[in-house]
Amino acid sequence: MSTLIKTAMAVLFAGTCSSAIYATEAETAGKPGGKHNWNSCTALGCEKDIPIKLEVPKKCEIKGGSAIELSKAGGTKTSNYTVRSNTHYVLNITTANNGTNASTYVKHEDDGTVRIPTTITTTKTGGGAIAWGSSNHDGLADDVYTVSVTNSAVAPFQRAGTYSDTYKIKVFY
Repeated sequence: MSTLIKTAMAVLFAGTCSSAIYATEAETAGKPGGKHNWNSCTALGCEKDIPIKLEVPKKCEIKGGSAIELSKAGGTKTSNYTVRSNTHYVLNITTANNGTNASTYVKHEDDGTVRIPTTITTTKTGGGAIAWGSSNHDGLADDVYTVSVTNSAVAPFQRAGTYSDTYKIKVFY
């Protein structure tokens, strides 16, 4: 009989210990450091959403835009540049000598008061004339622009030297 009592006591003790361990696991389930999260389970099962994300940063580049060499005989010279952008952008165009005025000039390298008048226009392929200063553009493609600079023939007694201006392009979002 003593063996039977010992066996019964061992079974009772083992059952109590396993219930205590299960109760401890149930208490910590769903808590930080806990073993199981039963909160998303229903009678039909459980579910979880896993977010998927890809971040593509805004980017632009300006390609082309070779130097424009004007002729002393006058006329129009052009240069093309391309703005490649993966988002909408603002194009800002100015000149170093006269800001956002289309009637600008090239000035003498030694004396800025000695000038030769020029007219500069900018057009966008498929989009027409672009205003000076800032203008909004859709981007998401290669936008091709043409800069046209026109000057009259230089007078025979125009001061010798190099005359210059700078067409400035800024792209921002």
